[in-house]
Amino acid sequence: MNLLEKKAYVAENLHFVPAEELEAFHQNFAWVYTRNSACIEGYEISTEEVVSITKGMGFSVKRDGTLVRSVYNHYLAYKDVKEKAEANPILTEDYLKDLHELLMNGIIPGGLYRNVNITIKGSSHIPCDYVKVYDRMNKFFFDINNYQGDVLDKVCYAHLQIAKIHPFLDGNGRLARLMMNYFLIANGFLPVSISRKTKVRTTYFASLEAFKVEKTMEPFKALLVELLNNEYDRLINLINQYKK
Repeated sequence: MNLLEKKAYVAENLHFVPAEELEAFHQNFAWVYTRNSACIEGYEISTEEVVSITKGMGFSVKRDGTLVRSVYNHYLAYKDVKEKAEANPILTEDYLKDLHELLMNGIIPGGLYRNVNITIKGSSHIPCDYVKVYDRMNKFFFDINNYQGDVLDKVCYAHLQIAKIHPFLDGNGRLARLMMNYFLIANGFLPVSISRKTKVRTTYFASLEAFKVEKTMEPFKALLVELLNNEYDRLINLINQYKK
């Protein structure tokens, strides 16, 4: 089956999966996604530690306070994205800023566009001058909410453009990945997580660079399709355990 066939198969057969099993599937994704996002940012943390933090037992995790707070914030932000995307596919600037504020809660002031110029470690791309951020973001919201092309192209654009503009001082990567899942969920797809494994991370960062420097979304789209296929395969395997 190709991706769209898998999506249709899941929609047609998801009712075979008991509600508690489906809830566990989505809950496990939220934990793994949060762990992967932390690891992409350069941290090393186990899924067990992520579970403890998100259950309010961060005191039992002997880790840097900023890491604990970042993990907890990301988990809450993903839950919020899932809820909002299912209810309303239109992305507003207020919501994006609120989401960034949630990501940065207790770390730095969030929801404020940067007022300084920045560089990105390991990238040959230099984000736009801070005085251009407002205009670039206005164009982003217009483009994303009036996008007429392929749905997965829209998902790619949402992620890649946020990563390229880097509108905030910190948390841009996490925010961009949340935007990717916002538009996947809003368009009826499963959310995806970019693995912490070296090969996937290397491919991911190379695809970001390709967009920033060469203005092509194709490498990232290829990665996105691969990740989506993997997620649908996992869910189809679960469905087939119960479908007789």
